[in-house]
Amino acid sequence: MSGVKEKTPLILIVDDDFGLRLLMRASLEKDGFRVAEAENGLVAVSVFEKLQPDAILLDVMMPKLDGFDTCKTVRKMTGGIHTPILMVTGLEDLESIHRAFESGATDFITKPINWPVLNYRVKYMLRASNAFFDVIDQRKQIEVLAFYDHLTGLANRTMFKDSLDTALIDSAAEESQLAVLFMDLDRFKIINDTLGHHVGDILLKNVAGRVSTCIRDSDSFSRYGQDESKSCVSRLGGDEFTIMLPRLQTPEDASRVAQRIKNSLSHKFTIEGHEIFISASIGISIFPLDGNDSEVLMKHADLAMYHAKEKGKNGFQFYKKALNVKAKVRLDFENDVRKAVTNDEFVLWYQPQVDMRDGQIVGAESLARWTHPTLGQVPPSDFIPSIEELGLIVPFTDWVIRRVGEQQQAWKEQGYRQVRVAVNISSKQFAEQHLPQKLRESLEGNHLKPNAFEVEITESVMAEKKGETEEILEEIKKMGLTISVDDFGTGYSSLLYLKNFPISSIKIDRFFVKDIIKNPQDAAIIQAIIALAKSLGMTTIAEGIETSEQFKLLRSMGCDIGQGYFFSPPVPEEAFAQLVKDDFCYIETK
Repeated sequence: MSGVKEKTPLILIVDDDFGLRLLMRASLEKDGFRVAEAENGLVAVSVFEKLQPDAILLDVMMPKLDGFDTCKTVRKMTGGIHTPILMVTGLEDLESIHRAFESGATDFITKPINWPVLNYRVKYMLRASNAFFDVIDQRKQIEVLAFYDHLTGLANRTMFKDSLDTALIDSAAEESQLAVLFMDLDRFKIINDTLGHHVGDILLKNVAGRVSTCIRDSDSFSRYGQDESKSCVSRLGGDEFTIMLPRLQTPEDASRVAQRIKNSLSHKFTIEGHEIFISASIGISIFPLDGNDSEVLMKHADLAMYHAKEKGKNGFQFYKKALNVKAKVRLDFENDVRKAVTNDEFVLWYQPQVDMRDGQIVGAESLARWTHPTLGQVPPSDFIPSIEELGLIVPFTDWVIRRVGEQQQAWKEQGYRQVRVAVNISSKQFAEQHLPQKLRESLEGNHLKPNAFEVEITESVMAEKKGETEEILEEIKKMGLTISVDDFGTGYSSLLYLKNFPISSIKIDRFFVKDIIKNPQDAAIIQAIIALAKSLGMTTIAEGIETSEQFKLLRSMGCDIGQGYFFSPPVPEEAFAQLVKDDFCYIETK
């Protein structure tokens, strides 16, 4: 019927960038929306008049008629006053955001676009429009969403930077000092993963509440409607907070606030029956000593925070110029790591895994090694975290899986018997690594049996996205591969994980093995893990075995497989092949 909209919402995309329109269309159509397009504001006005879309995604910077004027024009048209309009912009300054709202925008989103967030914003606008919210009131709500953190009510990054810019002008005029504190919670990820995001959110709100009591009266929070010229506390996202302290007499004033925050957070939190202890690392930069603008001060406070973490966490550190040098070294190192992943500079070494009963080599753990052109051998504990933080874990894991498959094929062609090789899979981007497909390609491409691989995961993998992770591991199990859990008992342990996930082996962490002879508690823990594994039909692998005494005690406890320097250190591929060929026995089997 003419004039009646179809049930599926129609979204008009207005952008002069064809590629971006294409991506927006794909994202929206995937969520079931119908889509129309316009390449500039003038075309958009014509399309709007003809199609009367349910919502508009409107770019700001366009030729002929920019987004602001297009928005004003639509608002004056028949049916345009209530149509939700989402402004899409690369501009993040407050002036542009205010101008967008003054032009009649319902909401805004910045480039680069987070696609799931874009779809969520569109759905939110449509829902709000369908409820007949008052347009002006809906706009008090949108500004709150734009400038304040919805979880804690604190200022967000945009509001904090604007408040800091204003305060710096005042401080320069008054020739007074100002401090920026950058705070990151220690161990928050472990708590969030173990107890769930709901508890994590409540903890963040409670932390925000405690920090509020640590700021002197004249440094009140910049919450809804309060004086923004005073100190401002913001949540940047996740577990990161920033605090601005203006009009300081000395830098020591900032350290006193940091100490109050540290003391306040040291008291336990009780959330839904859980007793939680948390601490924070805080970095402090001072105006004008450490910088004259907001970007530099926040950067320097961030560097000081990392310095506090390196010093042992649960403390605070002032910025020092030497940290810039250290940051430059770290940046250079990260660039070298990126090049190493791209240029295939890593090699794999293999540490044998030995049957505790007869000493036969039954498997190996593949371990990446990297020789830096100037630093020499770089330990994995240095380069693996960098690979994860740089978002390179997917191509790195691809390389490991491919290399292990190629090496297994080469050993097979040389006549060596096949032993399974464990591949460590990082918890970072676990669901995005498409493991079943890549493992299948490596096996089939190298004509290998499924028992050529073992997938080794940490307990944190099981703690994140449980349903999705379980599906991936079930698919790997159906392919015939074995799955082992590394570092068992070091923080995430849950019988529920072992019950619900298709685990074949449990690796007993070296932390428990190293003191097993002299520490009865560690021996008792290992005995319990072995008994638990046997009751669930799983094998146990003890890593970090270094002495004959450790080996004999673990064997007497019924541990199935051993790994450690007592048998062999990690060795290059040729040396490992020779060990398999010789079937070398490192132990007394009697």
